[in-house]
Amino acid sequence: MAILANIVNEVKDGLVAVVKGTGEITNEAINVVHDTVVNTLKSGGDVAATTVDVSSSVAQGVVIGASETGISVVDAARKGTKAIVGGVTEVGGDAIDASIHAVNGAVKGASQVGTEVGSVAVGAVQGTIDAAGEVGADVTEVTKRAVVSAVEAAEEISTETANAVRNALTSAISGAKEILGAPLK
Repeated sequence: MAILANIVNEVKDGLVAVVKGTGEITNEAINVVHDTVVNTLKSGGDVAATTVDVSSSVAQGVVIGASETGISVVDAARKGTKAIVGGVTEVGGDAIDASIHAVNGAVKGASQVGTEVGSVAVGAVQGTIDAAGEVGADVTEVTKRAVVSAVEAAEEISTETANAVRNALTSAISGAKEILGAPLK
């Protein structure tokens, strides 16, 4: 657990330092996210097992860092989850697993800092979809799994949060209404 807390803080602190210097989430800030994912997974040995915790922790760090700087948490969640999925696949990890856990971390991070969780969930899911297209992953499957992950993470927070996330996703993500109305295979 201490290692995961260190990852959250490392990403948060790196993002805050870059954003405070520029006032926005730049490519340099996204490189902090990407590099943290790649370096942590390379040092961890078992990429598949480590992807879960690293993806979630890094996404939490992105959202917490963005909230501390006053930049758009939604934009940070989108760009952050995209960088996470890209970093995980770069070292041979699975885009779907990375997407599931990055979205989960972003939702939980949004709840931690008291920002509107539904919008952050939408940004995080959009980021994983963007990444899936770039890395050649199955965009439909990533979309399905990311949407479900967002709702499941929100359900762990509260029924009210889950309903807000569900509503935000069905309004903004193509196919979300059908995904949430059908059982996951």
